[in-house]
Amino acid sequence: MARPLYGSHLSVAGGMHLAIAEAMRLGMDALQVFTKNQRQWTSPPLQSEQVELWRAAVRATGWVDPQRRIVSHNSYLVNLASPDDAQRARSIALQREEIERCETLDIAWCVMHPGAHLGAPRKASAPNVLRATPNADELAGLKRIAASLDRIHAEVPGGKTITCLETTTGSGTNLGYDFSHLAIIRDLVHDPQRVGICLDTCHVVAAGYDMSTVEKSQAVIDEFDSVCGLENLRVVHMNDSVGALGSRRDRHAHIGKGCCGEGCFGSILACCELRAIPMILETPKDDPQDGRDWDLVNIDALEVIRLRGETMSAGASHRGATLRSILSIVVGGVVTLAVLSNLVSCRASSGVQSSANRTNSNGGVQEPTKVQQTKLAAAGQLREQGDNESALALFQEVLAQNPLLPEAFVGIGDVRFAQGRYSDAEPNYRRAAHLDPADFQAQYGHGRSLQMLGRIAEAIGAYQRAIVANPQSAEANLNMATAYLSLGDARVAAQFAERAAALDPKNGAAHVNLGVAYERLGRPADAIAQYQAAAELMPPTPQLLINMVNAYVADDRYPEAVNTAVALTKLSSVPETYERLGWAEFRAGNYDSSSIAYRQAVVLDPQYWPAWNGIGVNALNRWLLSEKRDSHAGDEARHAFRASMQANPNQPKVLKLYTTYGL
Repeated sequence: MARPLYGSHLSVAGGMHLAIAEAMRLGMDALQVFTKNQRQWTSPPLQSEQVELWRAAVRATGWVDPQRRIVSHNSYLVNLASPDDAQRARSIALQREEIERCETLDIAWCVMHPGAHLGAPRKASAPNVLRATPNADELAGLKRIAASLDRIHAEVPGGKTITCLETTTGSGTNLGYDFSHLAIIRDLVHDPQRVGICLDTCHVVAAGYDMSTVEKSQAVIDEFDSVCGLENLRVVHMNDSVGALGSRRDRHAHIGKGCCGEGCFGSILACCELRAIPMILETPKDDPQDGRDWDLVNIDALEVIRLRGETMSAGASHRGATLRSILSIVVGGVVTLAVLSNLVSCRASSGVQSSANRTNSNGGVQEPTKVQQTKLAAAGQLREQGDNESALALFQEVLAQNPLLPEAFVGIGDVRFAQGRYSDAEPNYRRAAHLDPADFQAQYGHGRSLQMLGRIAEAIGAYQRAIVANPQSAEANLNMATAYLSLGDARVAAQFAERAAALDPKNGAAHVNLGVAYERLGRPADAIAQYQAAAELMPPTPQLLINMVNAYVADDRYPEAVNTAVALTKLSSVPETYERLGWAEFRAGNYDSSSIAYRQAVVLDPQYWPAWNGIGVNALNRWLLSEKRDSHAGDEARHAFRASMQANPNQPKVLKLYTTYGL
């Protein structure tokens, strides 16, 4: 197994491209730099020669996907949480400039400290007591950060550089010492896909997260996954901590020389979800140790920890097989670290399960307290009343207190779904389902959000788990039918639609889905019966009447098709409905009435090409029946087909008609 993407923060003195050359000299696989002086408000713009030298150096690395291995760290002066409008505006401008420089240099990740709210500092707590609800000053600061990022995103539209919010020690009024702070910021921004997270091991431990053993470290990783999502972690700063657990001191130490503990680094290095992200050292740049650069000394220390963890944590059966493999290739009684690295697979040896299988550190779902239950109920009522922002704030408050509470994640997912922010709803439902696979609302919500995102196969899996949790859910069976219809599998869709209709006979949508499935299976009479049942249970919609027109025609019941189409145009006078009326009249043999309906459609929309085709076919029929003597009909057909082709050139059948009859 290849080693992680180790890198370091290197100097850009003499030119940014020289940092890449230094990383190559040291044999690194990643790099972090300042793109300008980090302690000045103004810097000269990038020159074209600088950019070309940088890009040439990047090309020379030989790295696969090199841009994603390079990290920028923003200016220390930026404080997007500042309550001072002028200072915050200045910070926004400075951070926007940093993002623009990263875009120019094709740097994927820009690490940024969240900022300080500058209000009342939080009272000191026990070293490992975290996850307190953000106070008023903290929450206000988090909202200012999100709003500032929204402004930057608006001013740099379509940007590819991801702003990575860094965990902090929480000294003074600095935000980001609690994982929930970072999750709240991502949840508040309008485009969360442009915001990731950077985890700094020194900061996390100094903030109070105990990672001194493998078990405790794994619990912290699990908590991060539940609160923020490992998929949002883009960069890790691998630093040991001079300060003890909960000290809130931001002082970095060499690996193994501080208070983080071997378990901290071992668990992170064993986590396969983090295998492809930059692991950046920010350790002191002391004089070389015995002639070796300290970055190399620290990387060696990390490799020893990683390989020791892999060989010690392999399962017994796997260890036996591995040992047999090792014995077969031992030379002179010596097994190299490289051999061990290649023999022990990441998933089997690390002891880290994927996010889909991992349970929380307590081995089960955390139950809400009575106070939390009251807040959850209040948030649910606010959401039902349409006050999504207030509901969201309450759900996030509960989550800050209880980061492993599925109900809170479901609540946030429901709010985001109601707002139409399906890409934000999906990970919240997923986390809830991960924490409690038997939670129907989590699985069902996950399925709905996946379906709205067009990820149909995944949605079907979520709906299946929802049905296992509650087989009597008409909604889950109904949505499963919809998903299979979108995949074109009417046979399976019919089975779930039949189940939905049986579970809730008064559900009009279930009868509509069942009608669609029957129609696609070539059973128009059964489809008509379902559409009629739906029409008695729900107000008629244009789509329902269109379905009925199609089914009547398929069943050769033309008068009923025409009558339904007439009702359709009265319900909705749009080009599509008049086109269906024209089609029904044509199938019934009422060609004059058909032409009138088609002409009304193109009056409403001259670019509606299906109606132009209807006009053309009717005129073509008149022209052919007159043995091509009705020149007016021929001219009308020619004009209609030309108008159709102009509106939609990709119509081979119309083109063939046009050329076959010499129009």
